[in-house]
Amino acid sequence: MQIRPGLQHLWPFTIRAYAIGFIILMSLIFSILGWAIQYKLDTISTEAKIHNTGAAHEELAYVISHIVGEIAQKADTLVMQDETRQQFVNPAYYGYWRDNRSRAAGVLPDFVQAVEMYTQQGASLAAHPLNDMPTQINPQDIGSFLTRKGSHYYLYVLFPIPDSNASSGSTLGYLGFKIDFLNALKGEQRFSYVNPNSIHIKLDEQEHLPLSQLTSRLEFTLLPNPESTALASTIKQYQQQALLVLVGLALLFYLMLASLLATPLRRLSLHIDALREGKGGLLAENFSRSLPVAELEKVRHSLNDYQNKLEQMHHSLNEKNDELWTLAHHDPLTGIYNRRGFEEDWAHVLSVSSGHRLEVSMLLFDCDHFKAINDTYGHQTGDQVIQAIAHSLQNTLRRGDRLYRLGGDEFATLFLDIGPNLALQTAERCIEAVSEHDFSSLGIREPVRISAGLAYASATDAETLATLPKQADIAMYHAKRPGKQKVAVFDDSMTNDAGVLFSTGVTNAVFEAITTGESIEMHYQPVVNLASGEVDYYEALVRIREGHELIMPSSIFPIIEARRLEAEFDLAVIGRIEKDLEQGIIPPRTGISLNVSGPGVVSPKIFGKLLELGRFVDRYRLIIEVTE
Repeated sequence: MQIRPGLQHLWPFTIRAYAIGFIILMSLIFSILGWAIQYKLDTISTEAKIHNTGAAHEELAYVISHIVGEIAQKADTLVMQDETRQQFVNPAYYGYWRDNRSRAAGVLPDFVQAVEMYTQQGASLAAHPLNDMPTQINPQDIGSFLTRKGSHYYLYVLFPIPDSNASSGSTLGYLGFKIDFLNALKGEQRFSYVNPNSIHIKLDEQEHLPLSQLTSRLEFTLLPNPESTALASTIKQYQQQALLVLVGLALLFYLMLASLLATPLRRLSLHIDALREGKGGLLAENFSRSLPVAELEKVRHSLNDYQNKLEQMHHSLNEKNDELWTLAHHDPLTGIYNRRGFEEDWAHVLSVSSGHRLEVSMLLFDCDHFKAINDTYGHQTGDQVIQAIAHSLQNTLRRGDRLYRLGGDEFATLFLDIGPNLALQTAERCIEAVSEHDFSSLGIREPVRISAGLAYASATDAETLATLPKQADIAMYHAKRPGKQKVAVFDDSMTNDAGVLFSTGVTNAVFEAITTGESIEMHYQPVVNLASGEVDYYEALVRIREGHELIMPSSIFPIIEARRLEAEFDLAVIGRIEKDLEQGIIPPRTGISLNVSGPGVVSPKIFGKLLELGRFVDRYRLIIEVTE
């Protein structure tokens, strides 16, 4: 067979050209077919629903009419009995007739709950009617009505009893029935459209609804109907047709592309699979023939060039990715997880809490007076202290519990699905483990202690759990206060104290006072010798001036202790006292008492500043009180 020269210019086409042509054709056919199927289904569904709803209303109306008609027939039967009329003449045995004779021999249906007779004036023949039957009725307004008591609906029907001895058609009395309405509906017949178990009446407790208005108050769902079967059959038919079309198009697509792409793509696919499993060599070794599609021919050349480079890069990247992940999520000093690792794990906890109850405990640890230790013994010793604390905490926690270094001397850990008591016991063991560590080997003479704040929540939403870090932070600061337990469990009473701790205005004023010392204002309280009546010395009390207001110690020191700024604040206060002594604010030949914090006592800067005050000892007595 000879190929005309003009056809050679049609070979090869790109995959995109073949794909666009086929996609346009498939899209057009399936769009038309899908629209036709959807339109047909919507039409059938709408028509069936309209028809079934109307038929259901007619069915309910018929059943209600049939129930009332049946009761009317039974009432006529009772009225025609002499025994019934005899009750108006001599009601002495009325109770027996009502409870036994009227219901004997299956005269009334089972759904009739009670029967009652009334005089011409509407009064019941019984002094106390049974089953909530009315004691008095209005003869001028005789009609059927529906009422609800709890989950039961009762229909009350009243019929006049004609006086057979009177020629004027007068009434001898009235006969009333109480009907369990829903049981009557469900037991009346087999419904074709209405689901009897779904019937509900929009009726308030004790409301009297006339029977004529009942239809507007009925709610129900529909039973499966013949139209549904027809609809299902139609859907199935259209599905079969769509499947046939799909198969035909798939066959056409296969025949069209088989000679162009099937064989080369199969070989290329097998070779790529071998490369993915690490078994393949260069593509040129077993697939060197040119391909009819331009993109595949380009791929054949490119794979040979890139394969070796990618394999080398793959090994190198894997090694570097592992190293980078470790560096990014671990603290280089201690080897435990860092703040980034904590934030990613915490974000994961919040994400999985949506819709699932989760018990989460957060423990926050902080080294007491670490800044003073770091300043006294040097940063290298401080790093060794951090390493020792991290090692003690990690060894005390359970296997699998992650310890995070959030920064400086602050550590945290998370417990999932354990109660606060177990978390508290773990915190106490951690504090004990650190206190038992031998820090004297590092040259540290004073004890090294840590404080811990514990916050617990059991919730299903991320918003509640998101408050745990702040609560643990507040509890940890609470634990660091003098005289407190080294482990503090957050409760709502700490929130009031935290108001000052996290107040931006007060915090800024404290930092400003430490930085410049200008806003510090000393109040000197005289201490009088009771024997002589003279002032022995003056106690220096610190305040911070913020505009026209004074910030008192109760608001200052929680921030100082929480931020571990005791030494810095002591330095600023001593500087202020030094200026006051220079200005002669304190009378000579007396004395002055000043407070120095525990961390300040071991600070070389504070020690040097106190030595500078020695130049005033010829005029003043200096009394130093250590606050801790």
